[in-house]
Amino acid sequence: MSKIAARLLPLLLFCHLFPNSVGAQQSTPGLNLGDAVVTGFAGTIAPDPGKPRPANKSAIDLTFINPDGPAARIVGVNRPGYVWDGRLFKAPRPFDVFAKDTGQVFGVALDDQPAPNIYLAATSAFGLNLVGRGAGGSPERRKAGGPGAGWMKGQFGLDLQGDPGSIYKVDGTTGVVSLFAKVMLDSVPNPGPALGNLAYDAAHKQLLASDLYTGMIHRFAVADGGEPGAPYDHGVTGRGAAKLPPLPFNPANRPNIANNKFNAENPDSWGFAPPERRVWGLAVQAGRLFYSVRNGAAAEGPQIWSVGIARDGSFGTDARLEVEVSAQPGPYPVSDIAFSQRGAMILAQRAPIAASYDYSAFTRPGEPRLLRYWLKDANDPPSPGLWKPMPEEYAVGFAGTYRNTNGGVALGYGYRQDGTLDAASCEASLWTTAQNLRNNPALRSQLEPGGPLLVNGLQGSPPDMMRGANEPPAISYFVDYDDKFDDARASGHIGSVRIRAQPCAGSVAGNTPYVSGQQTSGGGGPPPPPPPPPPPKACFGTGAFECDPRTGQWVYKLAVTGPGWINTVTAVSLAPPVTVTGGPFTLNPASIPVSGPPGSTAVIEVCAFDAAAAASGKPYDCCRFKVTVTIPRQACGIRR
Repeated sequence: MSKIAARLLPLLLFCHLFPNSVGAQQSTPGLNLGDAVVTGFAGTIAPDPGKPRPANKSAIDLTFINPDGPAARIVGVNRPGYVWDGRLFKAPRPFDVFAKDTGQVFGVALDDQPAPNIYLAATSAFGLNLVGRGAGGSPERRKAGGPGAGWMKGQFGLDLQGDPGSIYKVDGTTGVVSLFAKVMLDSVPNPGPALGNLAYDAAHKQLLASDLYTGMIHRFAVADGGEPGAPYDHGVTGRGAAKLPPLPFNPANRPNIANNKFNAENPDSWGFAPPERRVWGLAVQAGRLFYSVRNGAAAEGPQIWSVGIARDGSFGTDARLEVEVSAQPGPYPVSDIAFSQRGAMILAQRAPIAASYDYSAFTRPGEPRLLRYWLKDANDPPSPGLWKPMPEEYAVGFAGTYRNTNGGVALGYGYRQDGTLDAASCEASLWTTAQNLRNNPALRSQLEPGGPLLVNGLQGSPPDMMRGANEPPAISYFVDYDDKFDDARASGHIGSVRIRAQPCAGSVAGNTPYVSGQQTSGGGGPPPPPPPPPPPKACFGTGAFECDPRTGQWVYKLAVTGPGWINTVTAVSLAPPVTVTGGPFTLNPASIPVSGPPGSTAVIEVCAFDAAAAASGKPYDCCRFKVTVTIPRQACGIRR
C-alpha cells in the first residue's frame, strides 16, 4: 500500500459509516461586531440502539466523532436583551464550522479584514482517536496504535488533506473553509500532539501558531499562508537570552500511531514537547509576542515570556521572563492570553489533559484559574519578571470553588441597560470558555428558574468585577455551546474564544506602572478610562436553621453573596402563617427569626442593601432575591 493510500485509509473507511456526511456549508459567516467565535468538541454519533451490536462490542466501541458536529461556532452575544443576571443566555449561532472540514480545533484567531477571516488550529485537546479496518471494511475503534491505524474521521481535517499540524481558514465573506497552512519543522509534519493556540499580528499581517510537539512558534503571512522565516525556539533562543541551559528539540521523541506504544488513553505517549519548551498561549502586545511555557510540568507553575517582533515581522533575540504563575492550586497550563487597553495581562488556564475512550472527560479534575496581572511599580518588592507576582482572580462558574475555565479568554464590548451591545464601551466585557457554569446544588432553587444547571460554553462578565465583587459570578451571561444539558461527566469540552471588536481608541498601554488597575503618578502611559457604570444587582443566598436557646425560637442563618456594597438585609415571608420577626439584619450571615407551624414551608423575600445608603434618606439600591425555607419539625427549647 502506498504512503498516500495509507494516509487516506481512515477517510475511506469512515465513508462507509457516513456516506452522506459531506453537506453544504452555510453561505456566509455573518460575524457581527461583538460576536464570539468559539471552539469546542464536535460531539459523537452513537450506534442505533435498536440494532444488535457485534459480539464483544460495547456501545462506546461503536461511537464515533460526529463529522457534522460543530468544531467551531459563531455565537451572537451582541444582543442578550437583558442585563447580566446569571441566567442562561440562549444566544443565536448563525454559523458552524464542521468537524468533517477541520477536525477538532482549539486555537482561534481573527484577522483585521472588513469581514474578518477566521483561523482555526488543529488540536489534541479533545483526545486523539484511532481507527483501523474492521469486519467488512468498516472502521473499528482502536485504543492502541499499530499497523493500519489511522485517525478517526472528524479528528483532523482529512477531507481537506489536513493533519495534526494544520491551520484552517474560514473566509469571512463566503464562509468557505480551506486549509490555510501546515505547521512543519524542516518539512516534517506534526505526528499527533497538534497545535496550541493562535495569535494575529496586525502590524505585520501574520498569524502566529504554537506547536505542542516541537515547542516552536511559527509565523505565516495571512496573504498566502507562506512561512517567511524560521520559527522561534524558546528552548534555545528564549532560554539562551536568560542564560539558562538550552533545551533543543529532540526528534527522537516522535510518536508513531503505527506502533503499539502509542496509547489513545495515555497522553504521555502522544509526543508532547517537554514542559520547559512546551509553548501554548500566545498574544501580541506593544511590539512583542507574549507566550506561555513550562506547560504540563508536574510541580512547577507555567511561565509567561515575551520576545520582540522586528520590523519585518521576524522574531527577535531579546526574550525575557515576564511572570511566574503560581503552581497553586495546581500547575495548570496557560492556554490563552489577552491584554487590555489599560495594560492588564489576563491569563486563562486549562486543567491537565485527559484521554477518555467514552469522550466524556478531556481534562482531569482541577481548579484552573482566570487571572489578571498588572505591571510592577517602584514600591513592589523584588520578584522574577516584570509583573506583580500576586494576580487578581475572576470567579468562573457556580460549581465548586468557582474555578471552571476551559482555557479561552477574550475582551468584548459592554452592554446597555436594555441588554443591547454598546460599541462605545470598549473592553467592557470579559468572556471565557468554561464548564459547569450554573451547577451548584446549594443554589439549585435559585438557579433553576434561570435555566439548566449543566451549562458548558461561555461566561461573560464585567472585566473589573473580581472574585470579591462577583462570587459566585451571578453578574454574568452564560451561553451553552451545544444545548446539551444532561452530561454531568463532561469536562474540558470547550476550547478557545475570540470576539470581533475594533481596537480601542487611543494608544495601547505598554510597560508602564499600574497598581490595581489604576496608573501611578510615575507612569507615562495613557490615563485609565472613566469608571464603568454601576453593575446590575444580582444576589444569591443560602442558609440553615439554628435554634436560639435564649428565646426558644428557630433562627434562619442566611449567607448572601452579591455586590460588595451589601451589608444588611430585610426579610418578609410570602406564605402565612410563617412570619419573619424584626429586621433589618446585619450580614454576614444574617440571623433571621422565623416563626410558624413545625414542618411548614415558605418563600422568604430578601432585600440586601447598604445600611449607610438607606440611612441617608435618599433612594438606595436593593438587591432582591427569594429563598425557600422549611421550619424544622422538632421543638426549639429555652435553656434555663
